[in-house]
Amino acid sequence: MPIAVYKQGKIFYEEKGSGEPLIFIHGVGLDHTMWNQQINSLSDSFRVIVYDMVGHGGSEHPPGPYSLSQYVEQLSGLMDYLQIDKTHLVGFSMGGMVAQAFALTYKNKLKTVTIMNAVANRTYEQRKGILARVEEVRENGPLSTIEPAIKRWFNPTFLQSRGEVVNQVRNRLQTNQPASYLAAYTLFATADAELWPKLQNIETPAFIITAENDIGSNPEMARMMHERIKGSDIKIIPDMKHMLPVEGADIINQELRLFIGKQTISLG
Repeated sequence: MPIAVYKQGKIFYEEKGSGEPLIFIHGVGLDHTMWNQQINSLSDSFRVIVYDMVGHGGSEHPPGPYSLSQYVEQLSGLMDYLQIDKTHLVGFSMGGMVAQAFALTYKNKLKTVTIMNAVANRTYEQRKGILARVEEVRENGPLSTIEPAIKRWFNPTFLQSRGEVVNQVRNRLQTNQPASYLAAYTLFATADAELWPKLQNIETPAFIITAENDIGSNPEMARMMHERIKGSDIKIIPDMKHMLPVEGADIINQELRLFIGKQTISLG
């Protein structure tokens, strides 16, 4: 159980493979295990690194409120601990926000950035909806939001045919520390407003990807990010919902190989 140490505490991480570093950031309420299929597939070509964000899993659980800068400095601390100068970075959902913030703060530490199933520039109604879920977590605890989230995240056919995979996600959500989850979820509900005015300053080669039927991180948000981030690539995966890296793992792994390979050729 590898533990990295940095100025804010400890970071639980795992790594596999060799080659150029490829770091993955999970979504709110999840942990490094959501990337199991990426580790198994992509470690034949990359040094794949996954870790638990602040307030999640085996990493540090400081008291809230949380800020994007905490998550940015955590990732920077992990890279320093592992003696990684530059990396390819993939962030999913809330991890996509952290990836955006990292690209704005530490562009010299990045080779590419992939922003996956991430939110941007929520409308008033979208903000109202997510803040209502924050209040539900505050009043009733994290368990109250799990089953609605599962239904939003996966297609019905996947829920039926891959119940053991869905249960791994469900079990992870059930083990969150309530105070840490509330602090992280509150940040997730608001951080897009902080990031949106700055996105045009991202200079790292960027890939924006989401699913056709992702309600919270919808294609319109992906297109808006694509317009803001100069030179970015965009891909909308048909017939999928939010949990692209799990339900659509083969597609995601192929798209990441293609994008990173294309950037490596152009930079070379």
